[in-house]
Amino acid sequence: MEKKNKQAVMVLHEIYGINEFIEDTCQKFKNAGFDVFCPNMIGRPPFPYEESEKAYDHFVKHVGFDIYREISDAVNQLKKEYEKVFIVGFSIGATVAWRCCENSLCDGIVGCYGSRIRDYKNLNPVCPTLLLFAKNDSFDVLTMVSQLEKKANLIIKTFDATHGFMDPHSKYYNECQSKKTETFITHFISEFIK
Repeated sequence: MEKKNKQAVMVLHEIYGINEFIEDTCQKFKNAGFDVFCPNMIGRPPFPYEESEKAYDHFVKHVGFDIYREISDAVNQLKKEYEKVFIVGFSIGATVAWRCCENSLCDGIVGCYGSRIRDYKNLNPVCPTLLLFAKNDSFDVLTMVSQLEKKANLIIKTFDATHGFMDPHSKYYNECQSKKTETFITHFISEFIK
């Protein structure tokens, strides 16, 4: 890919893979002046939404959250070419992004409804990190938020929505809350590219 901008963003997909929602997200960042990288962590075409259990099983059996090491290494490589490198992840992608939060070469991380972050609460972000959660998820979001919120370099926001609410192709899409999150993300990242 030809370098066009000074900033890069790595978009990390949900269990489904690089689907239309992720492609649209990448396009939004391109339109905002970023070079965008979107690794296919599952190594295959995307799963349809109705195969969520199959998609999750595939991720757990064939990928796993240790893929964060590859993502962190990719950030280190991108940092040789770009002034700023950000990671934006959704669901499993958010948990992978969170696992990269101790990489000092990363300029910022945004994690959207990463429910397995609860398995990695011991991490301490060294780069600015924004975590966005839906109040309605498969675990006790408010308890986890209370366990994380005192960490340095971390901003946490919760939304009155359900896991997956930012994806307009999902049955859980919430247009109002999704627009709020986009505003938070834009503001958060813009703070570091002035």
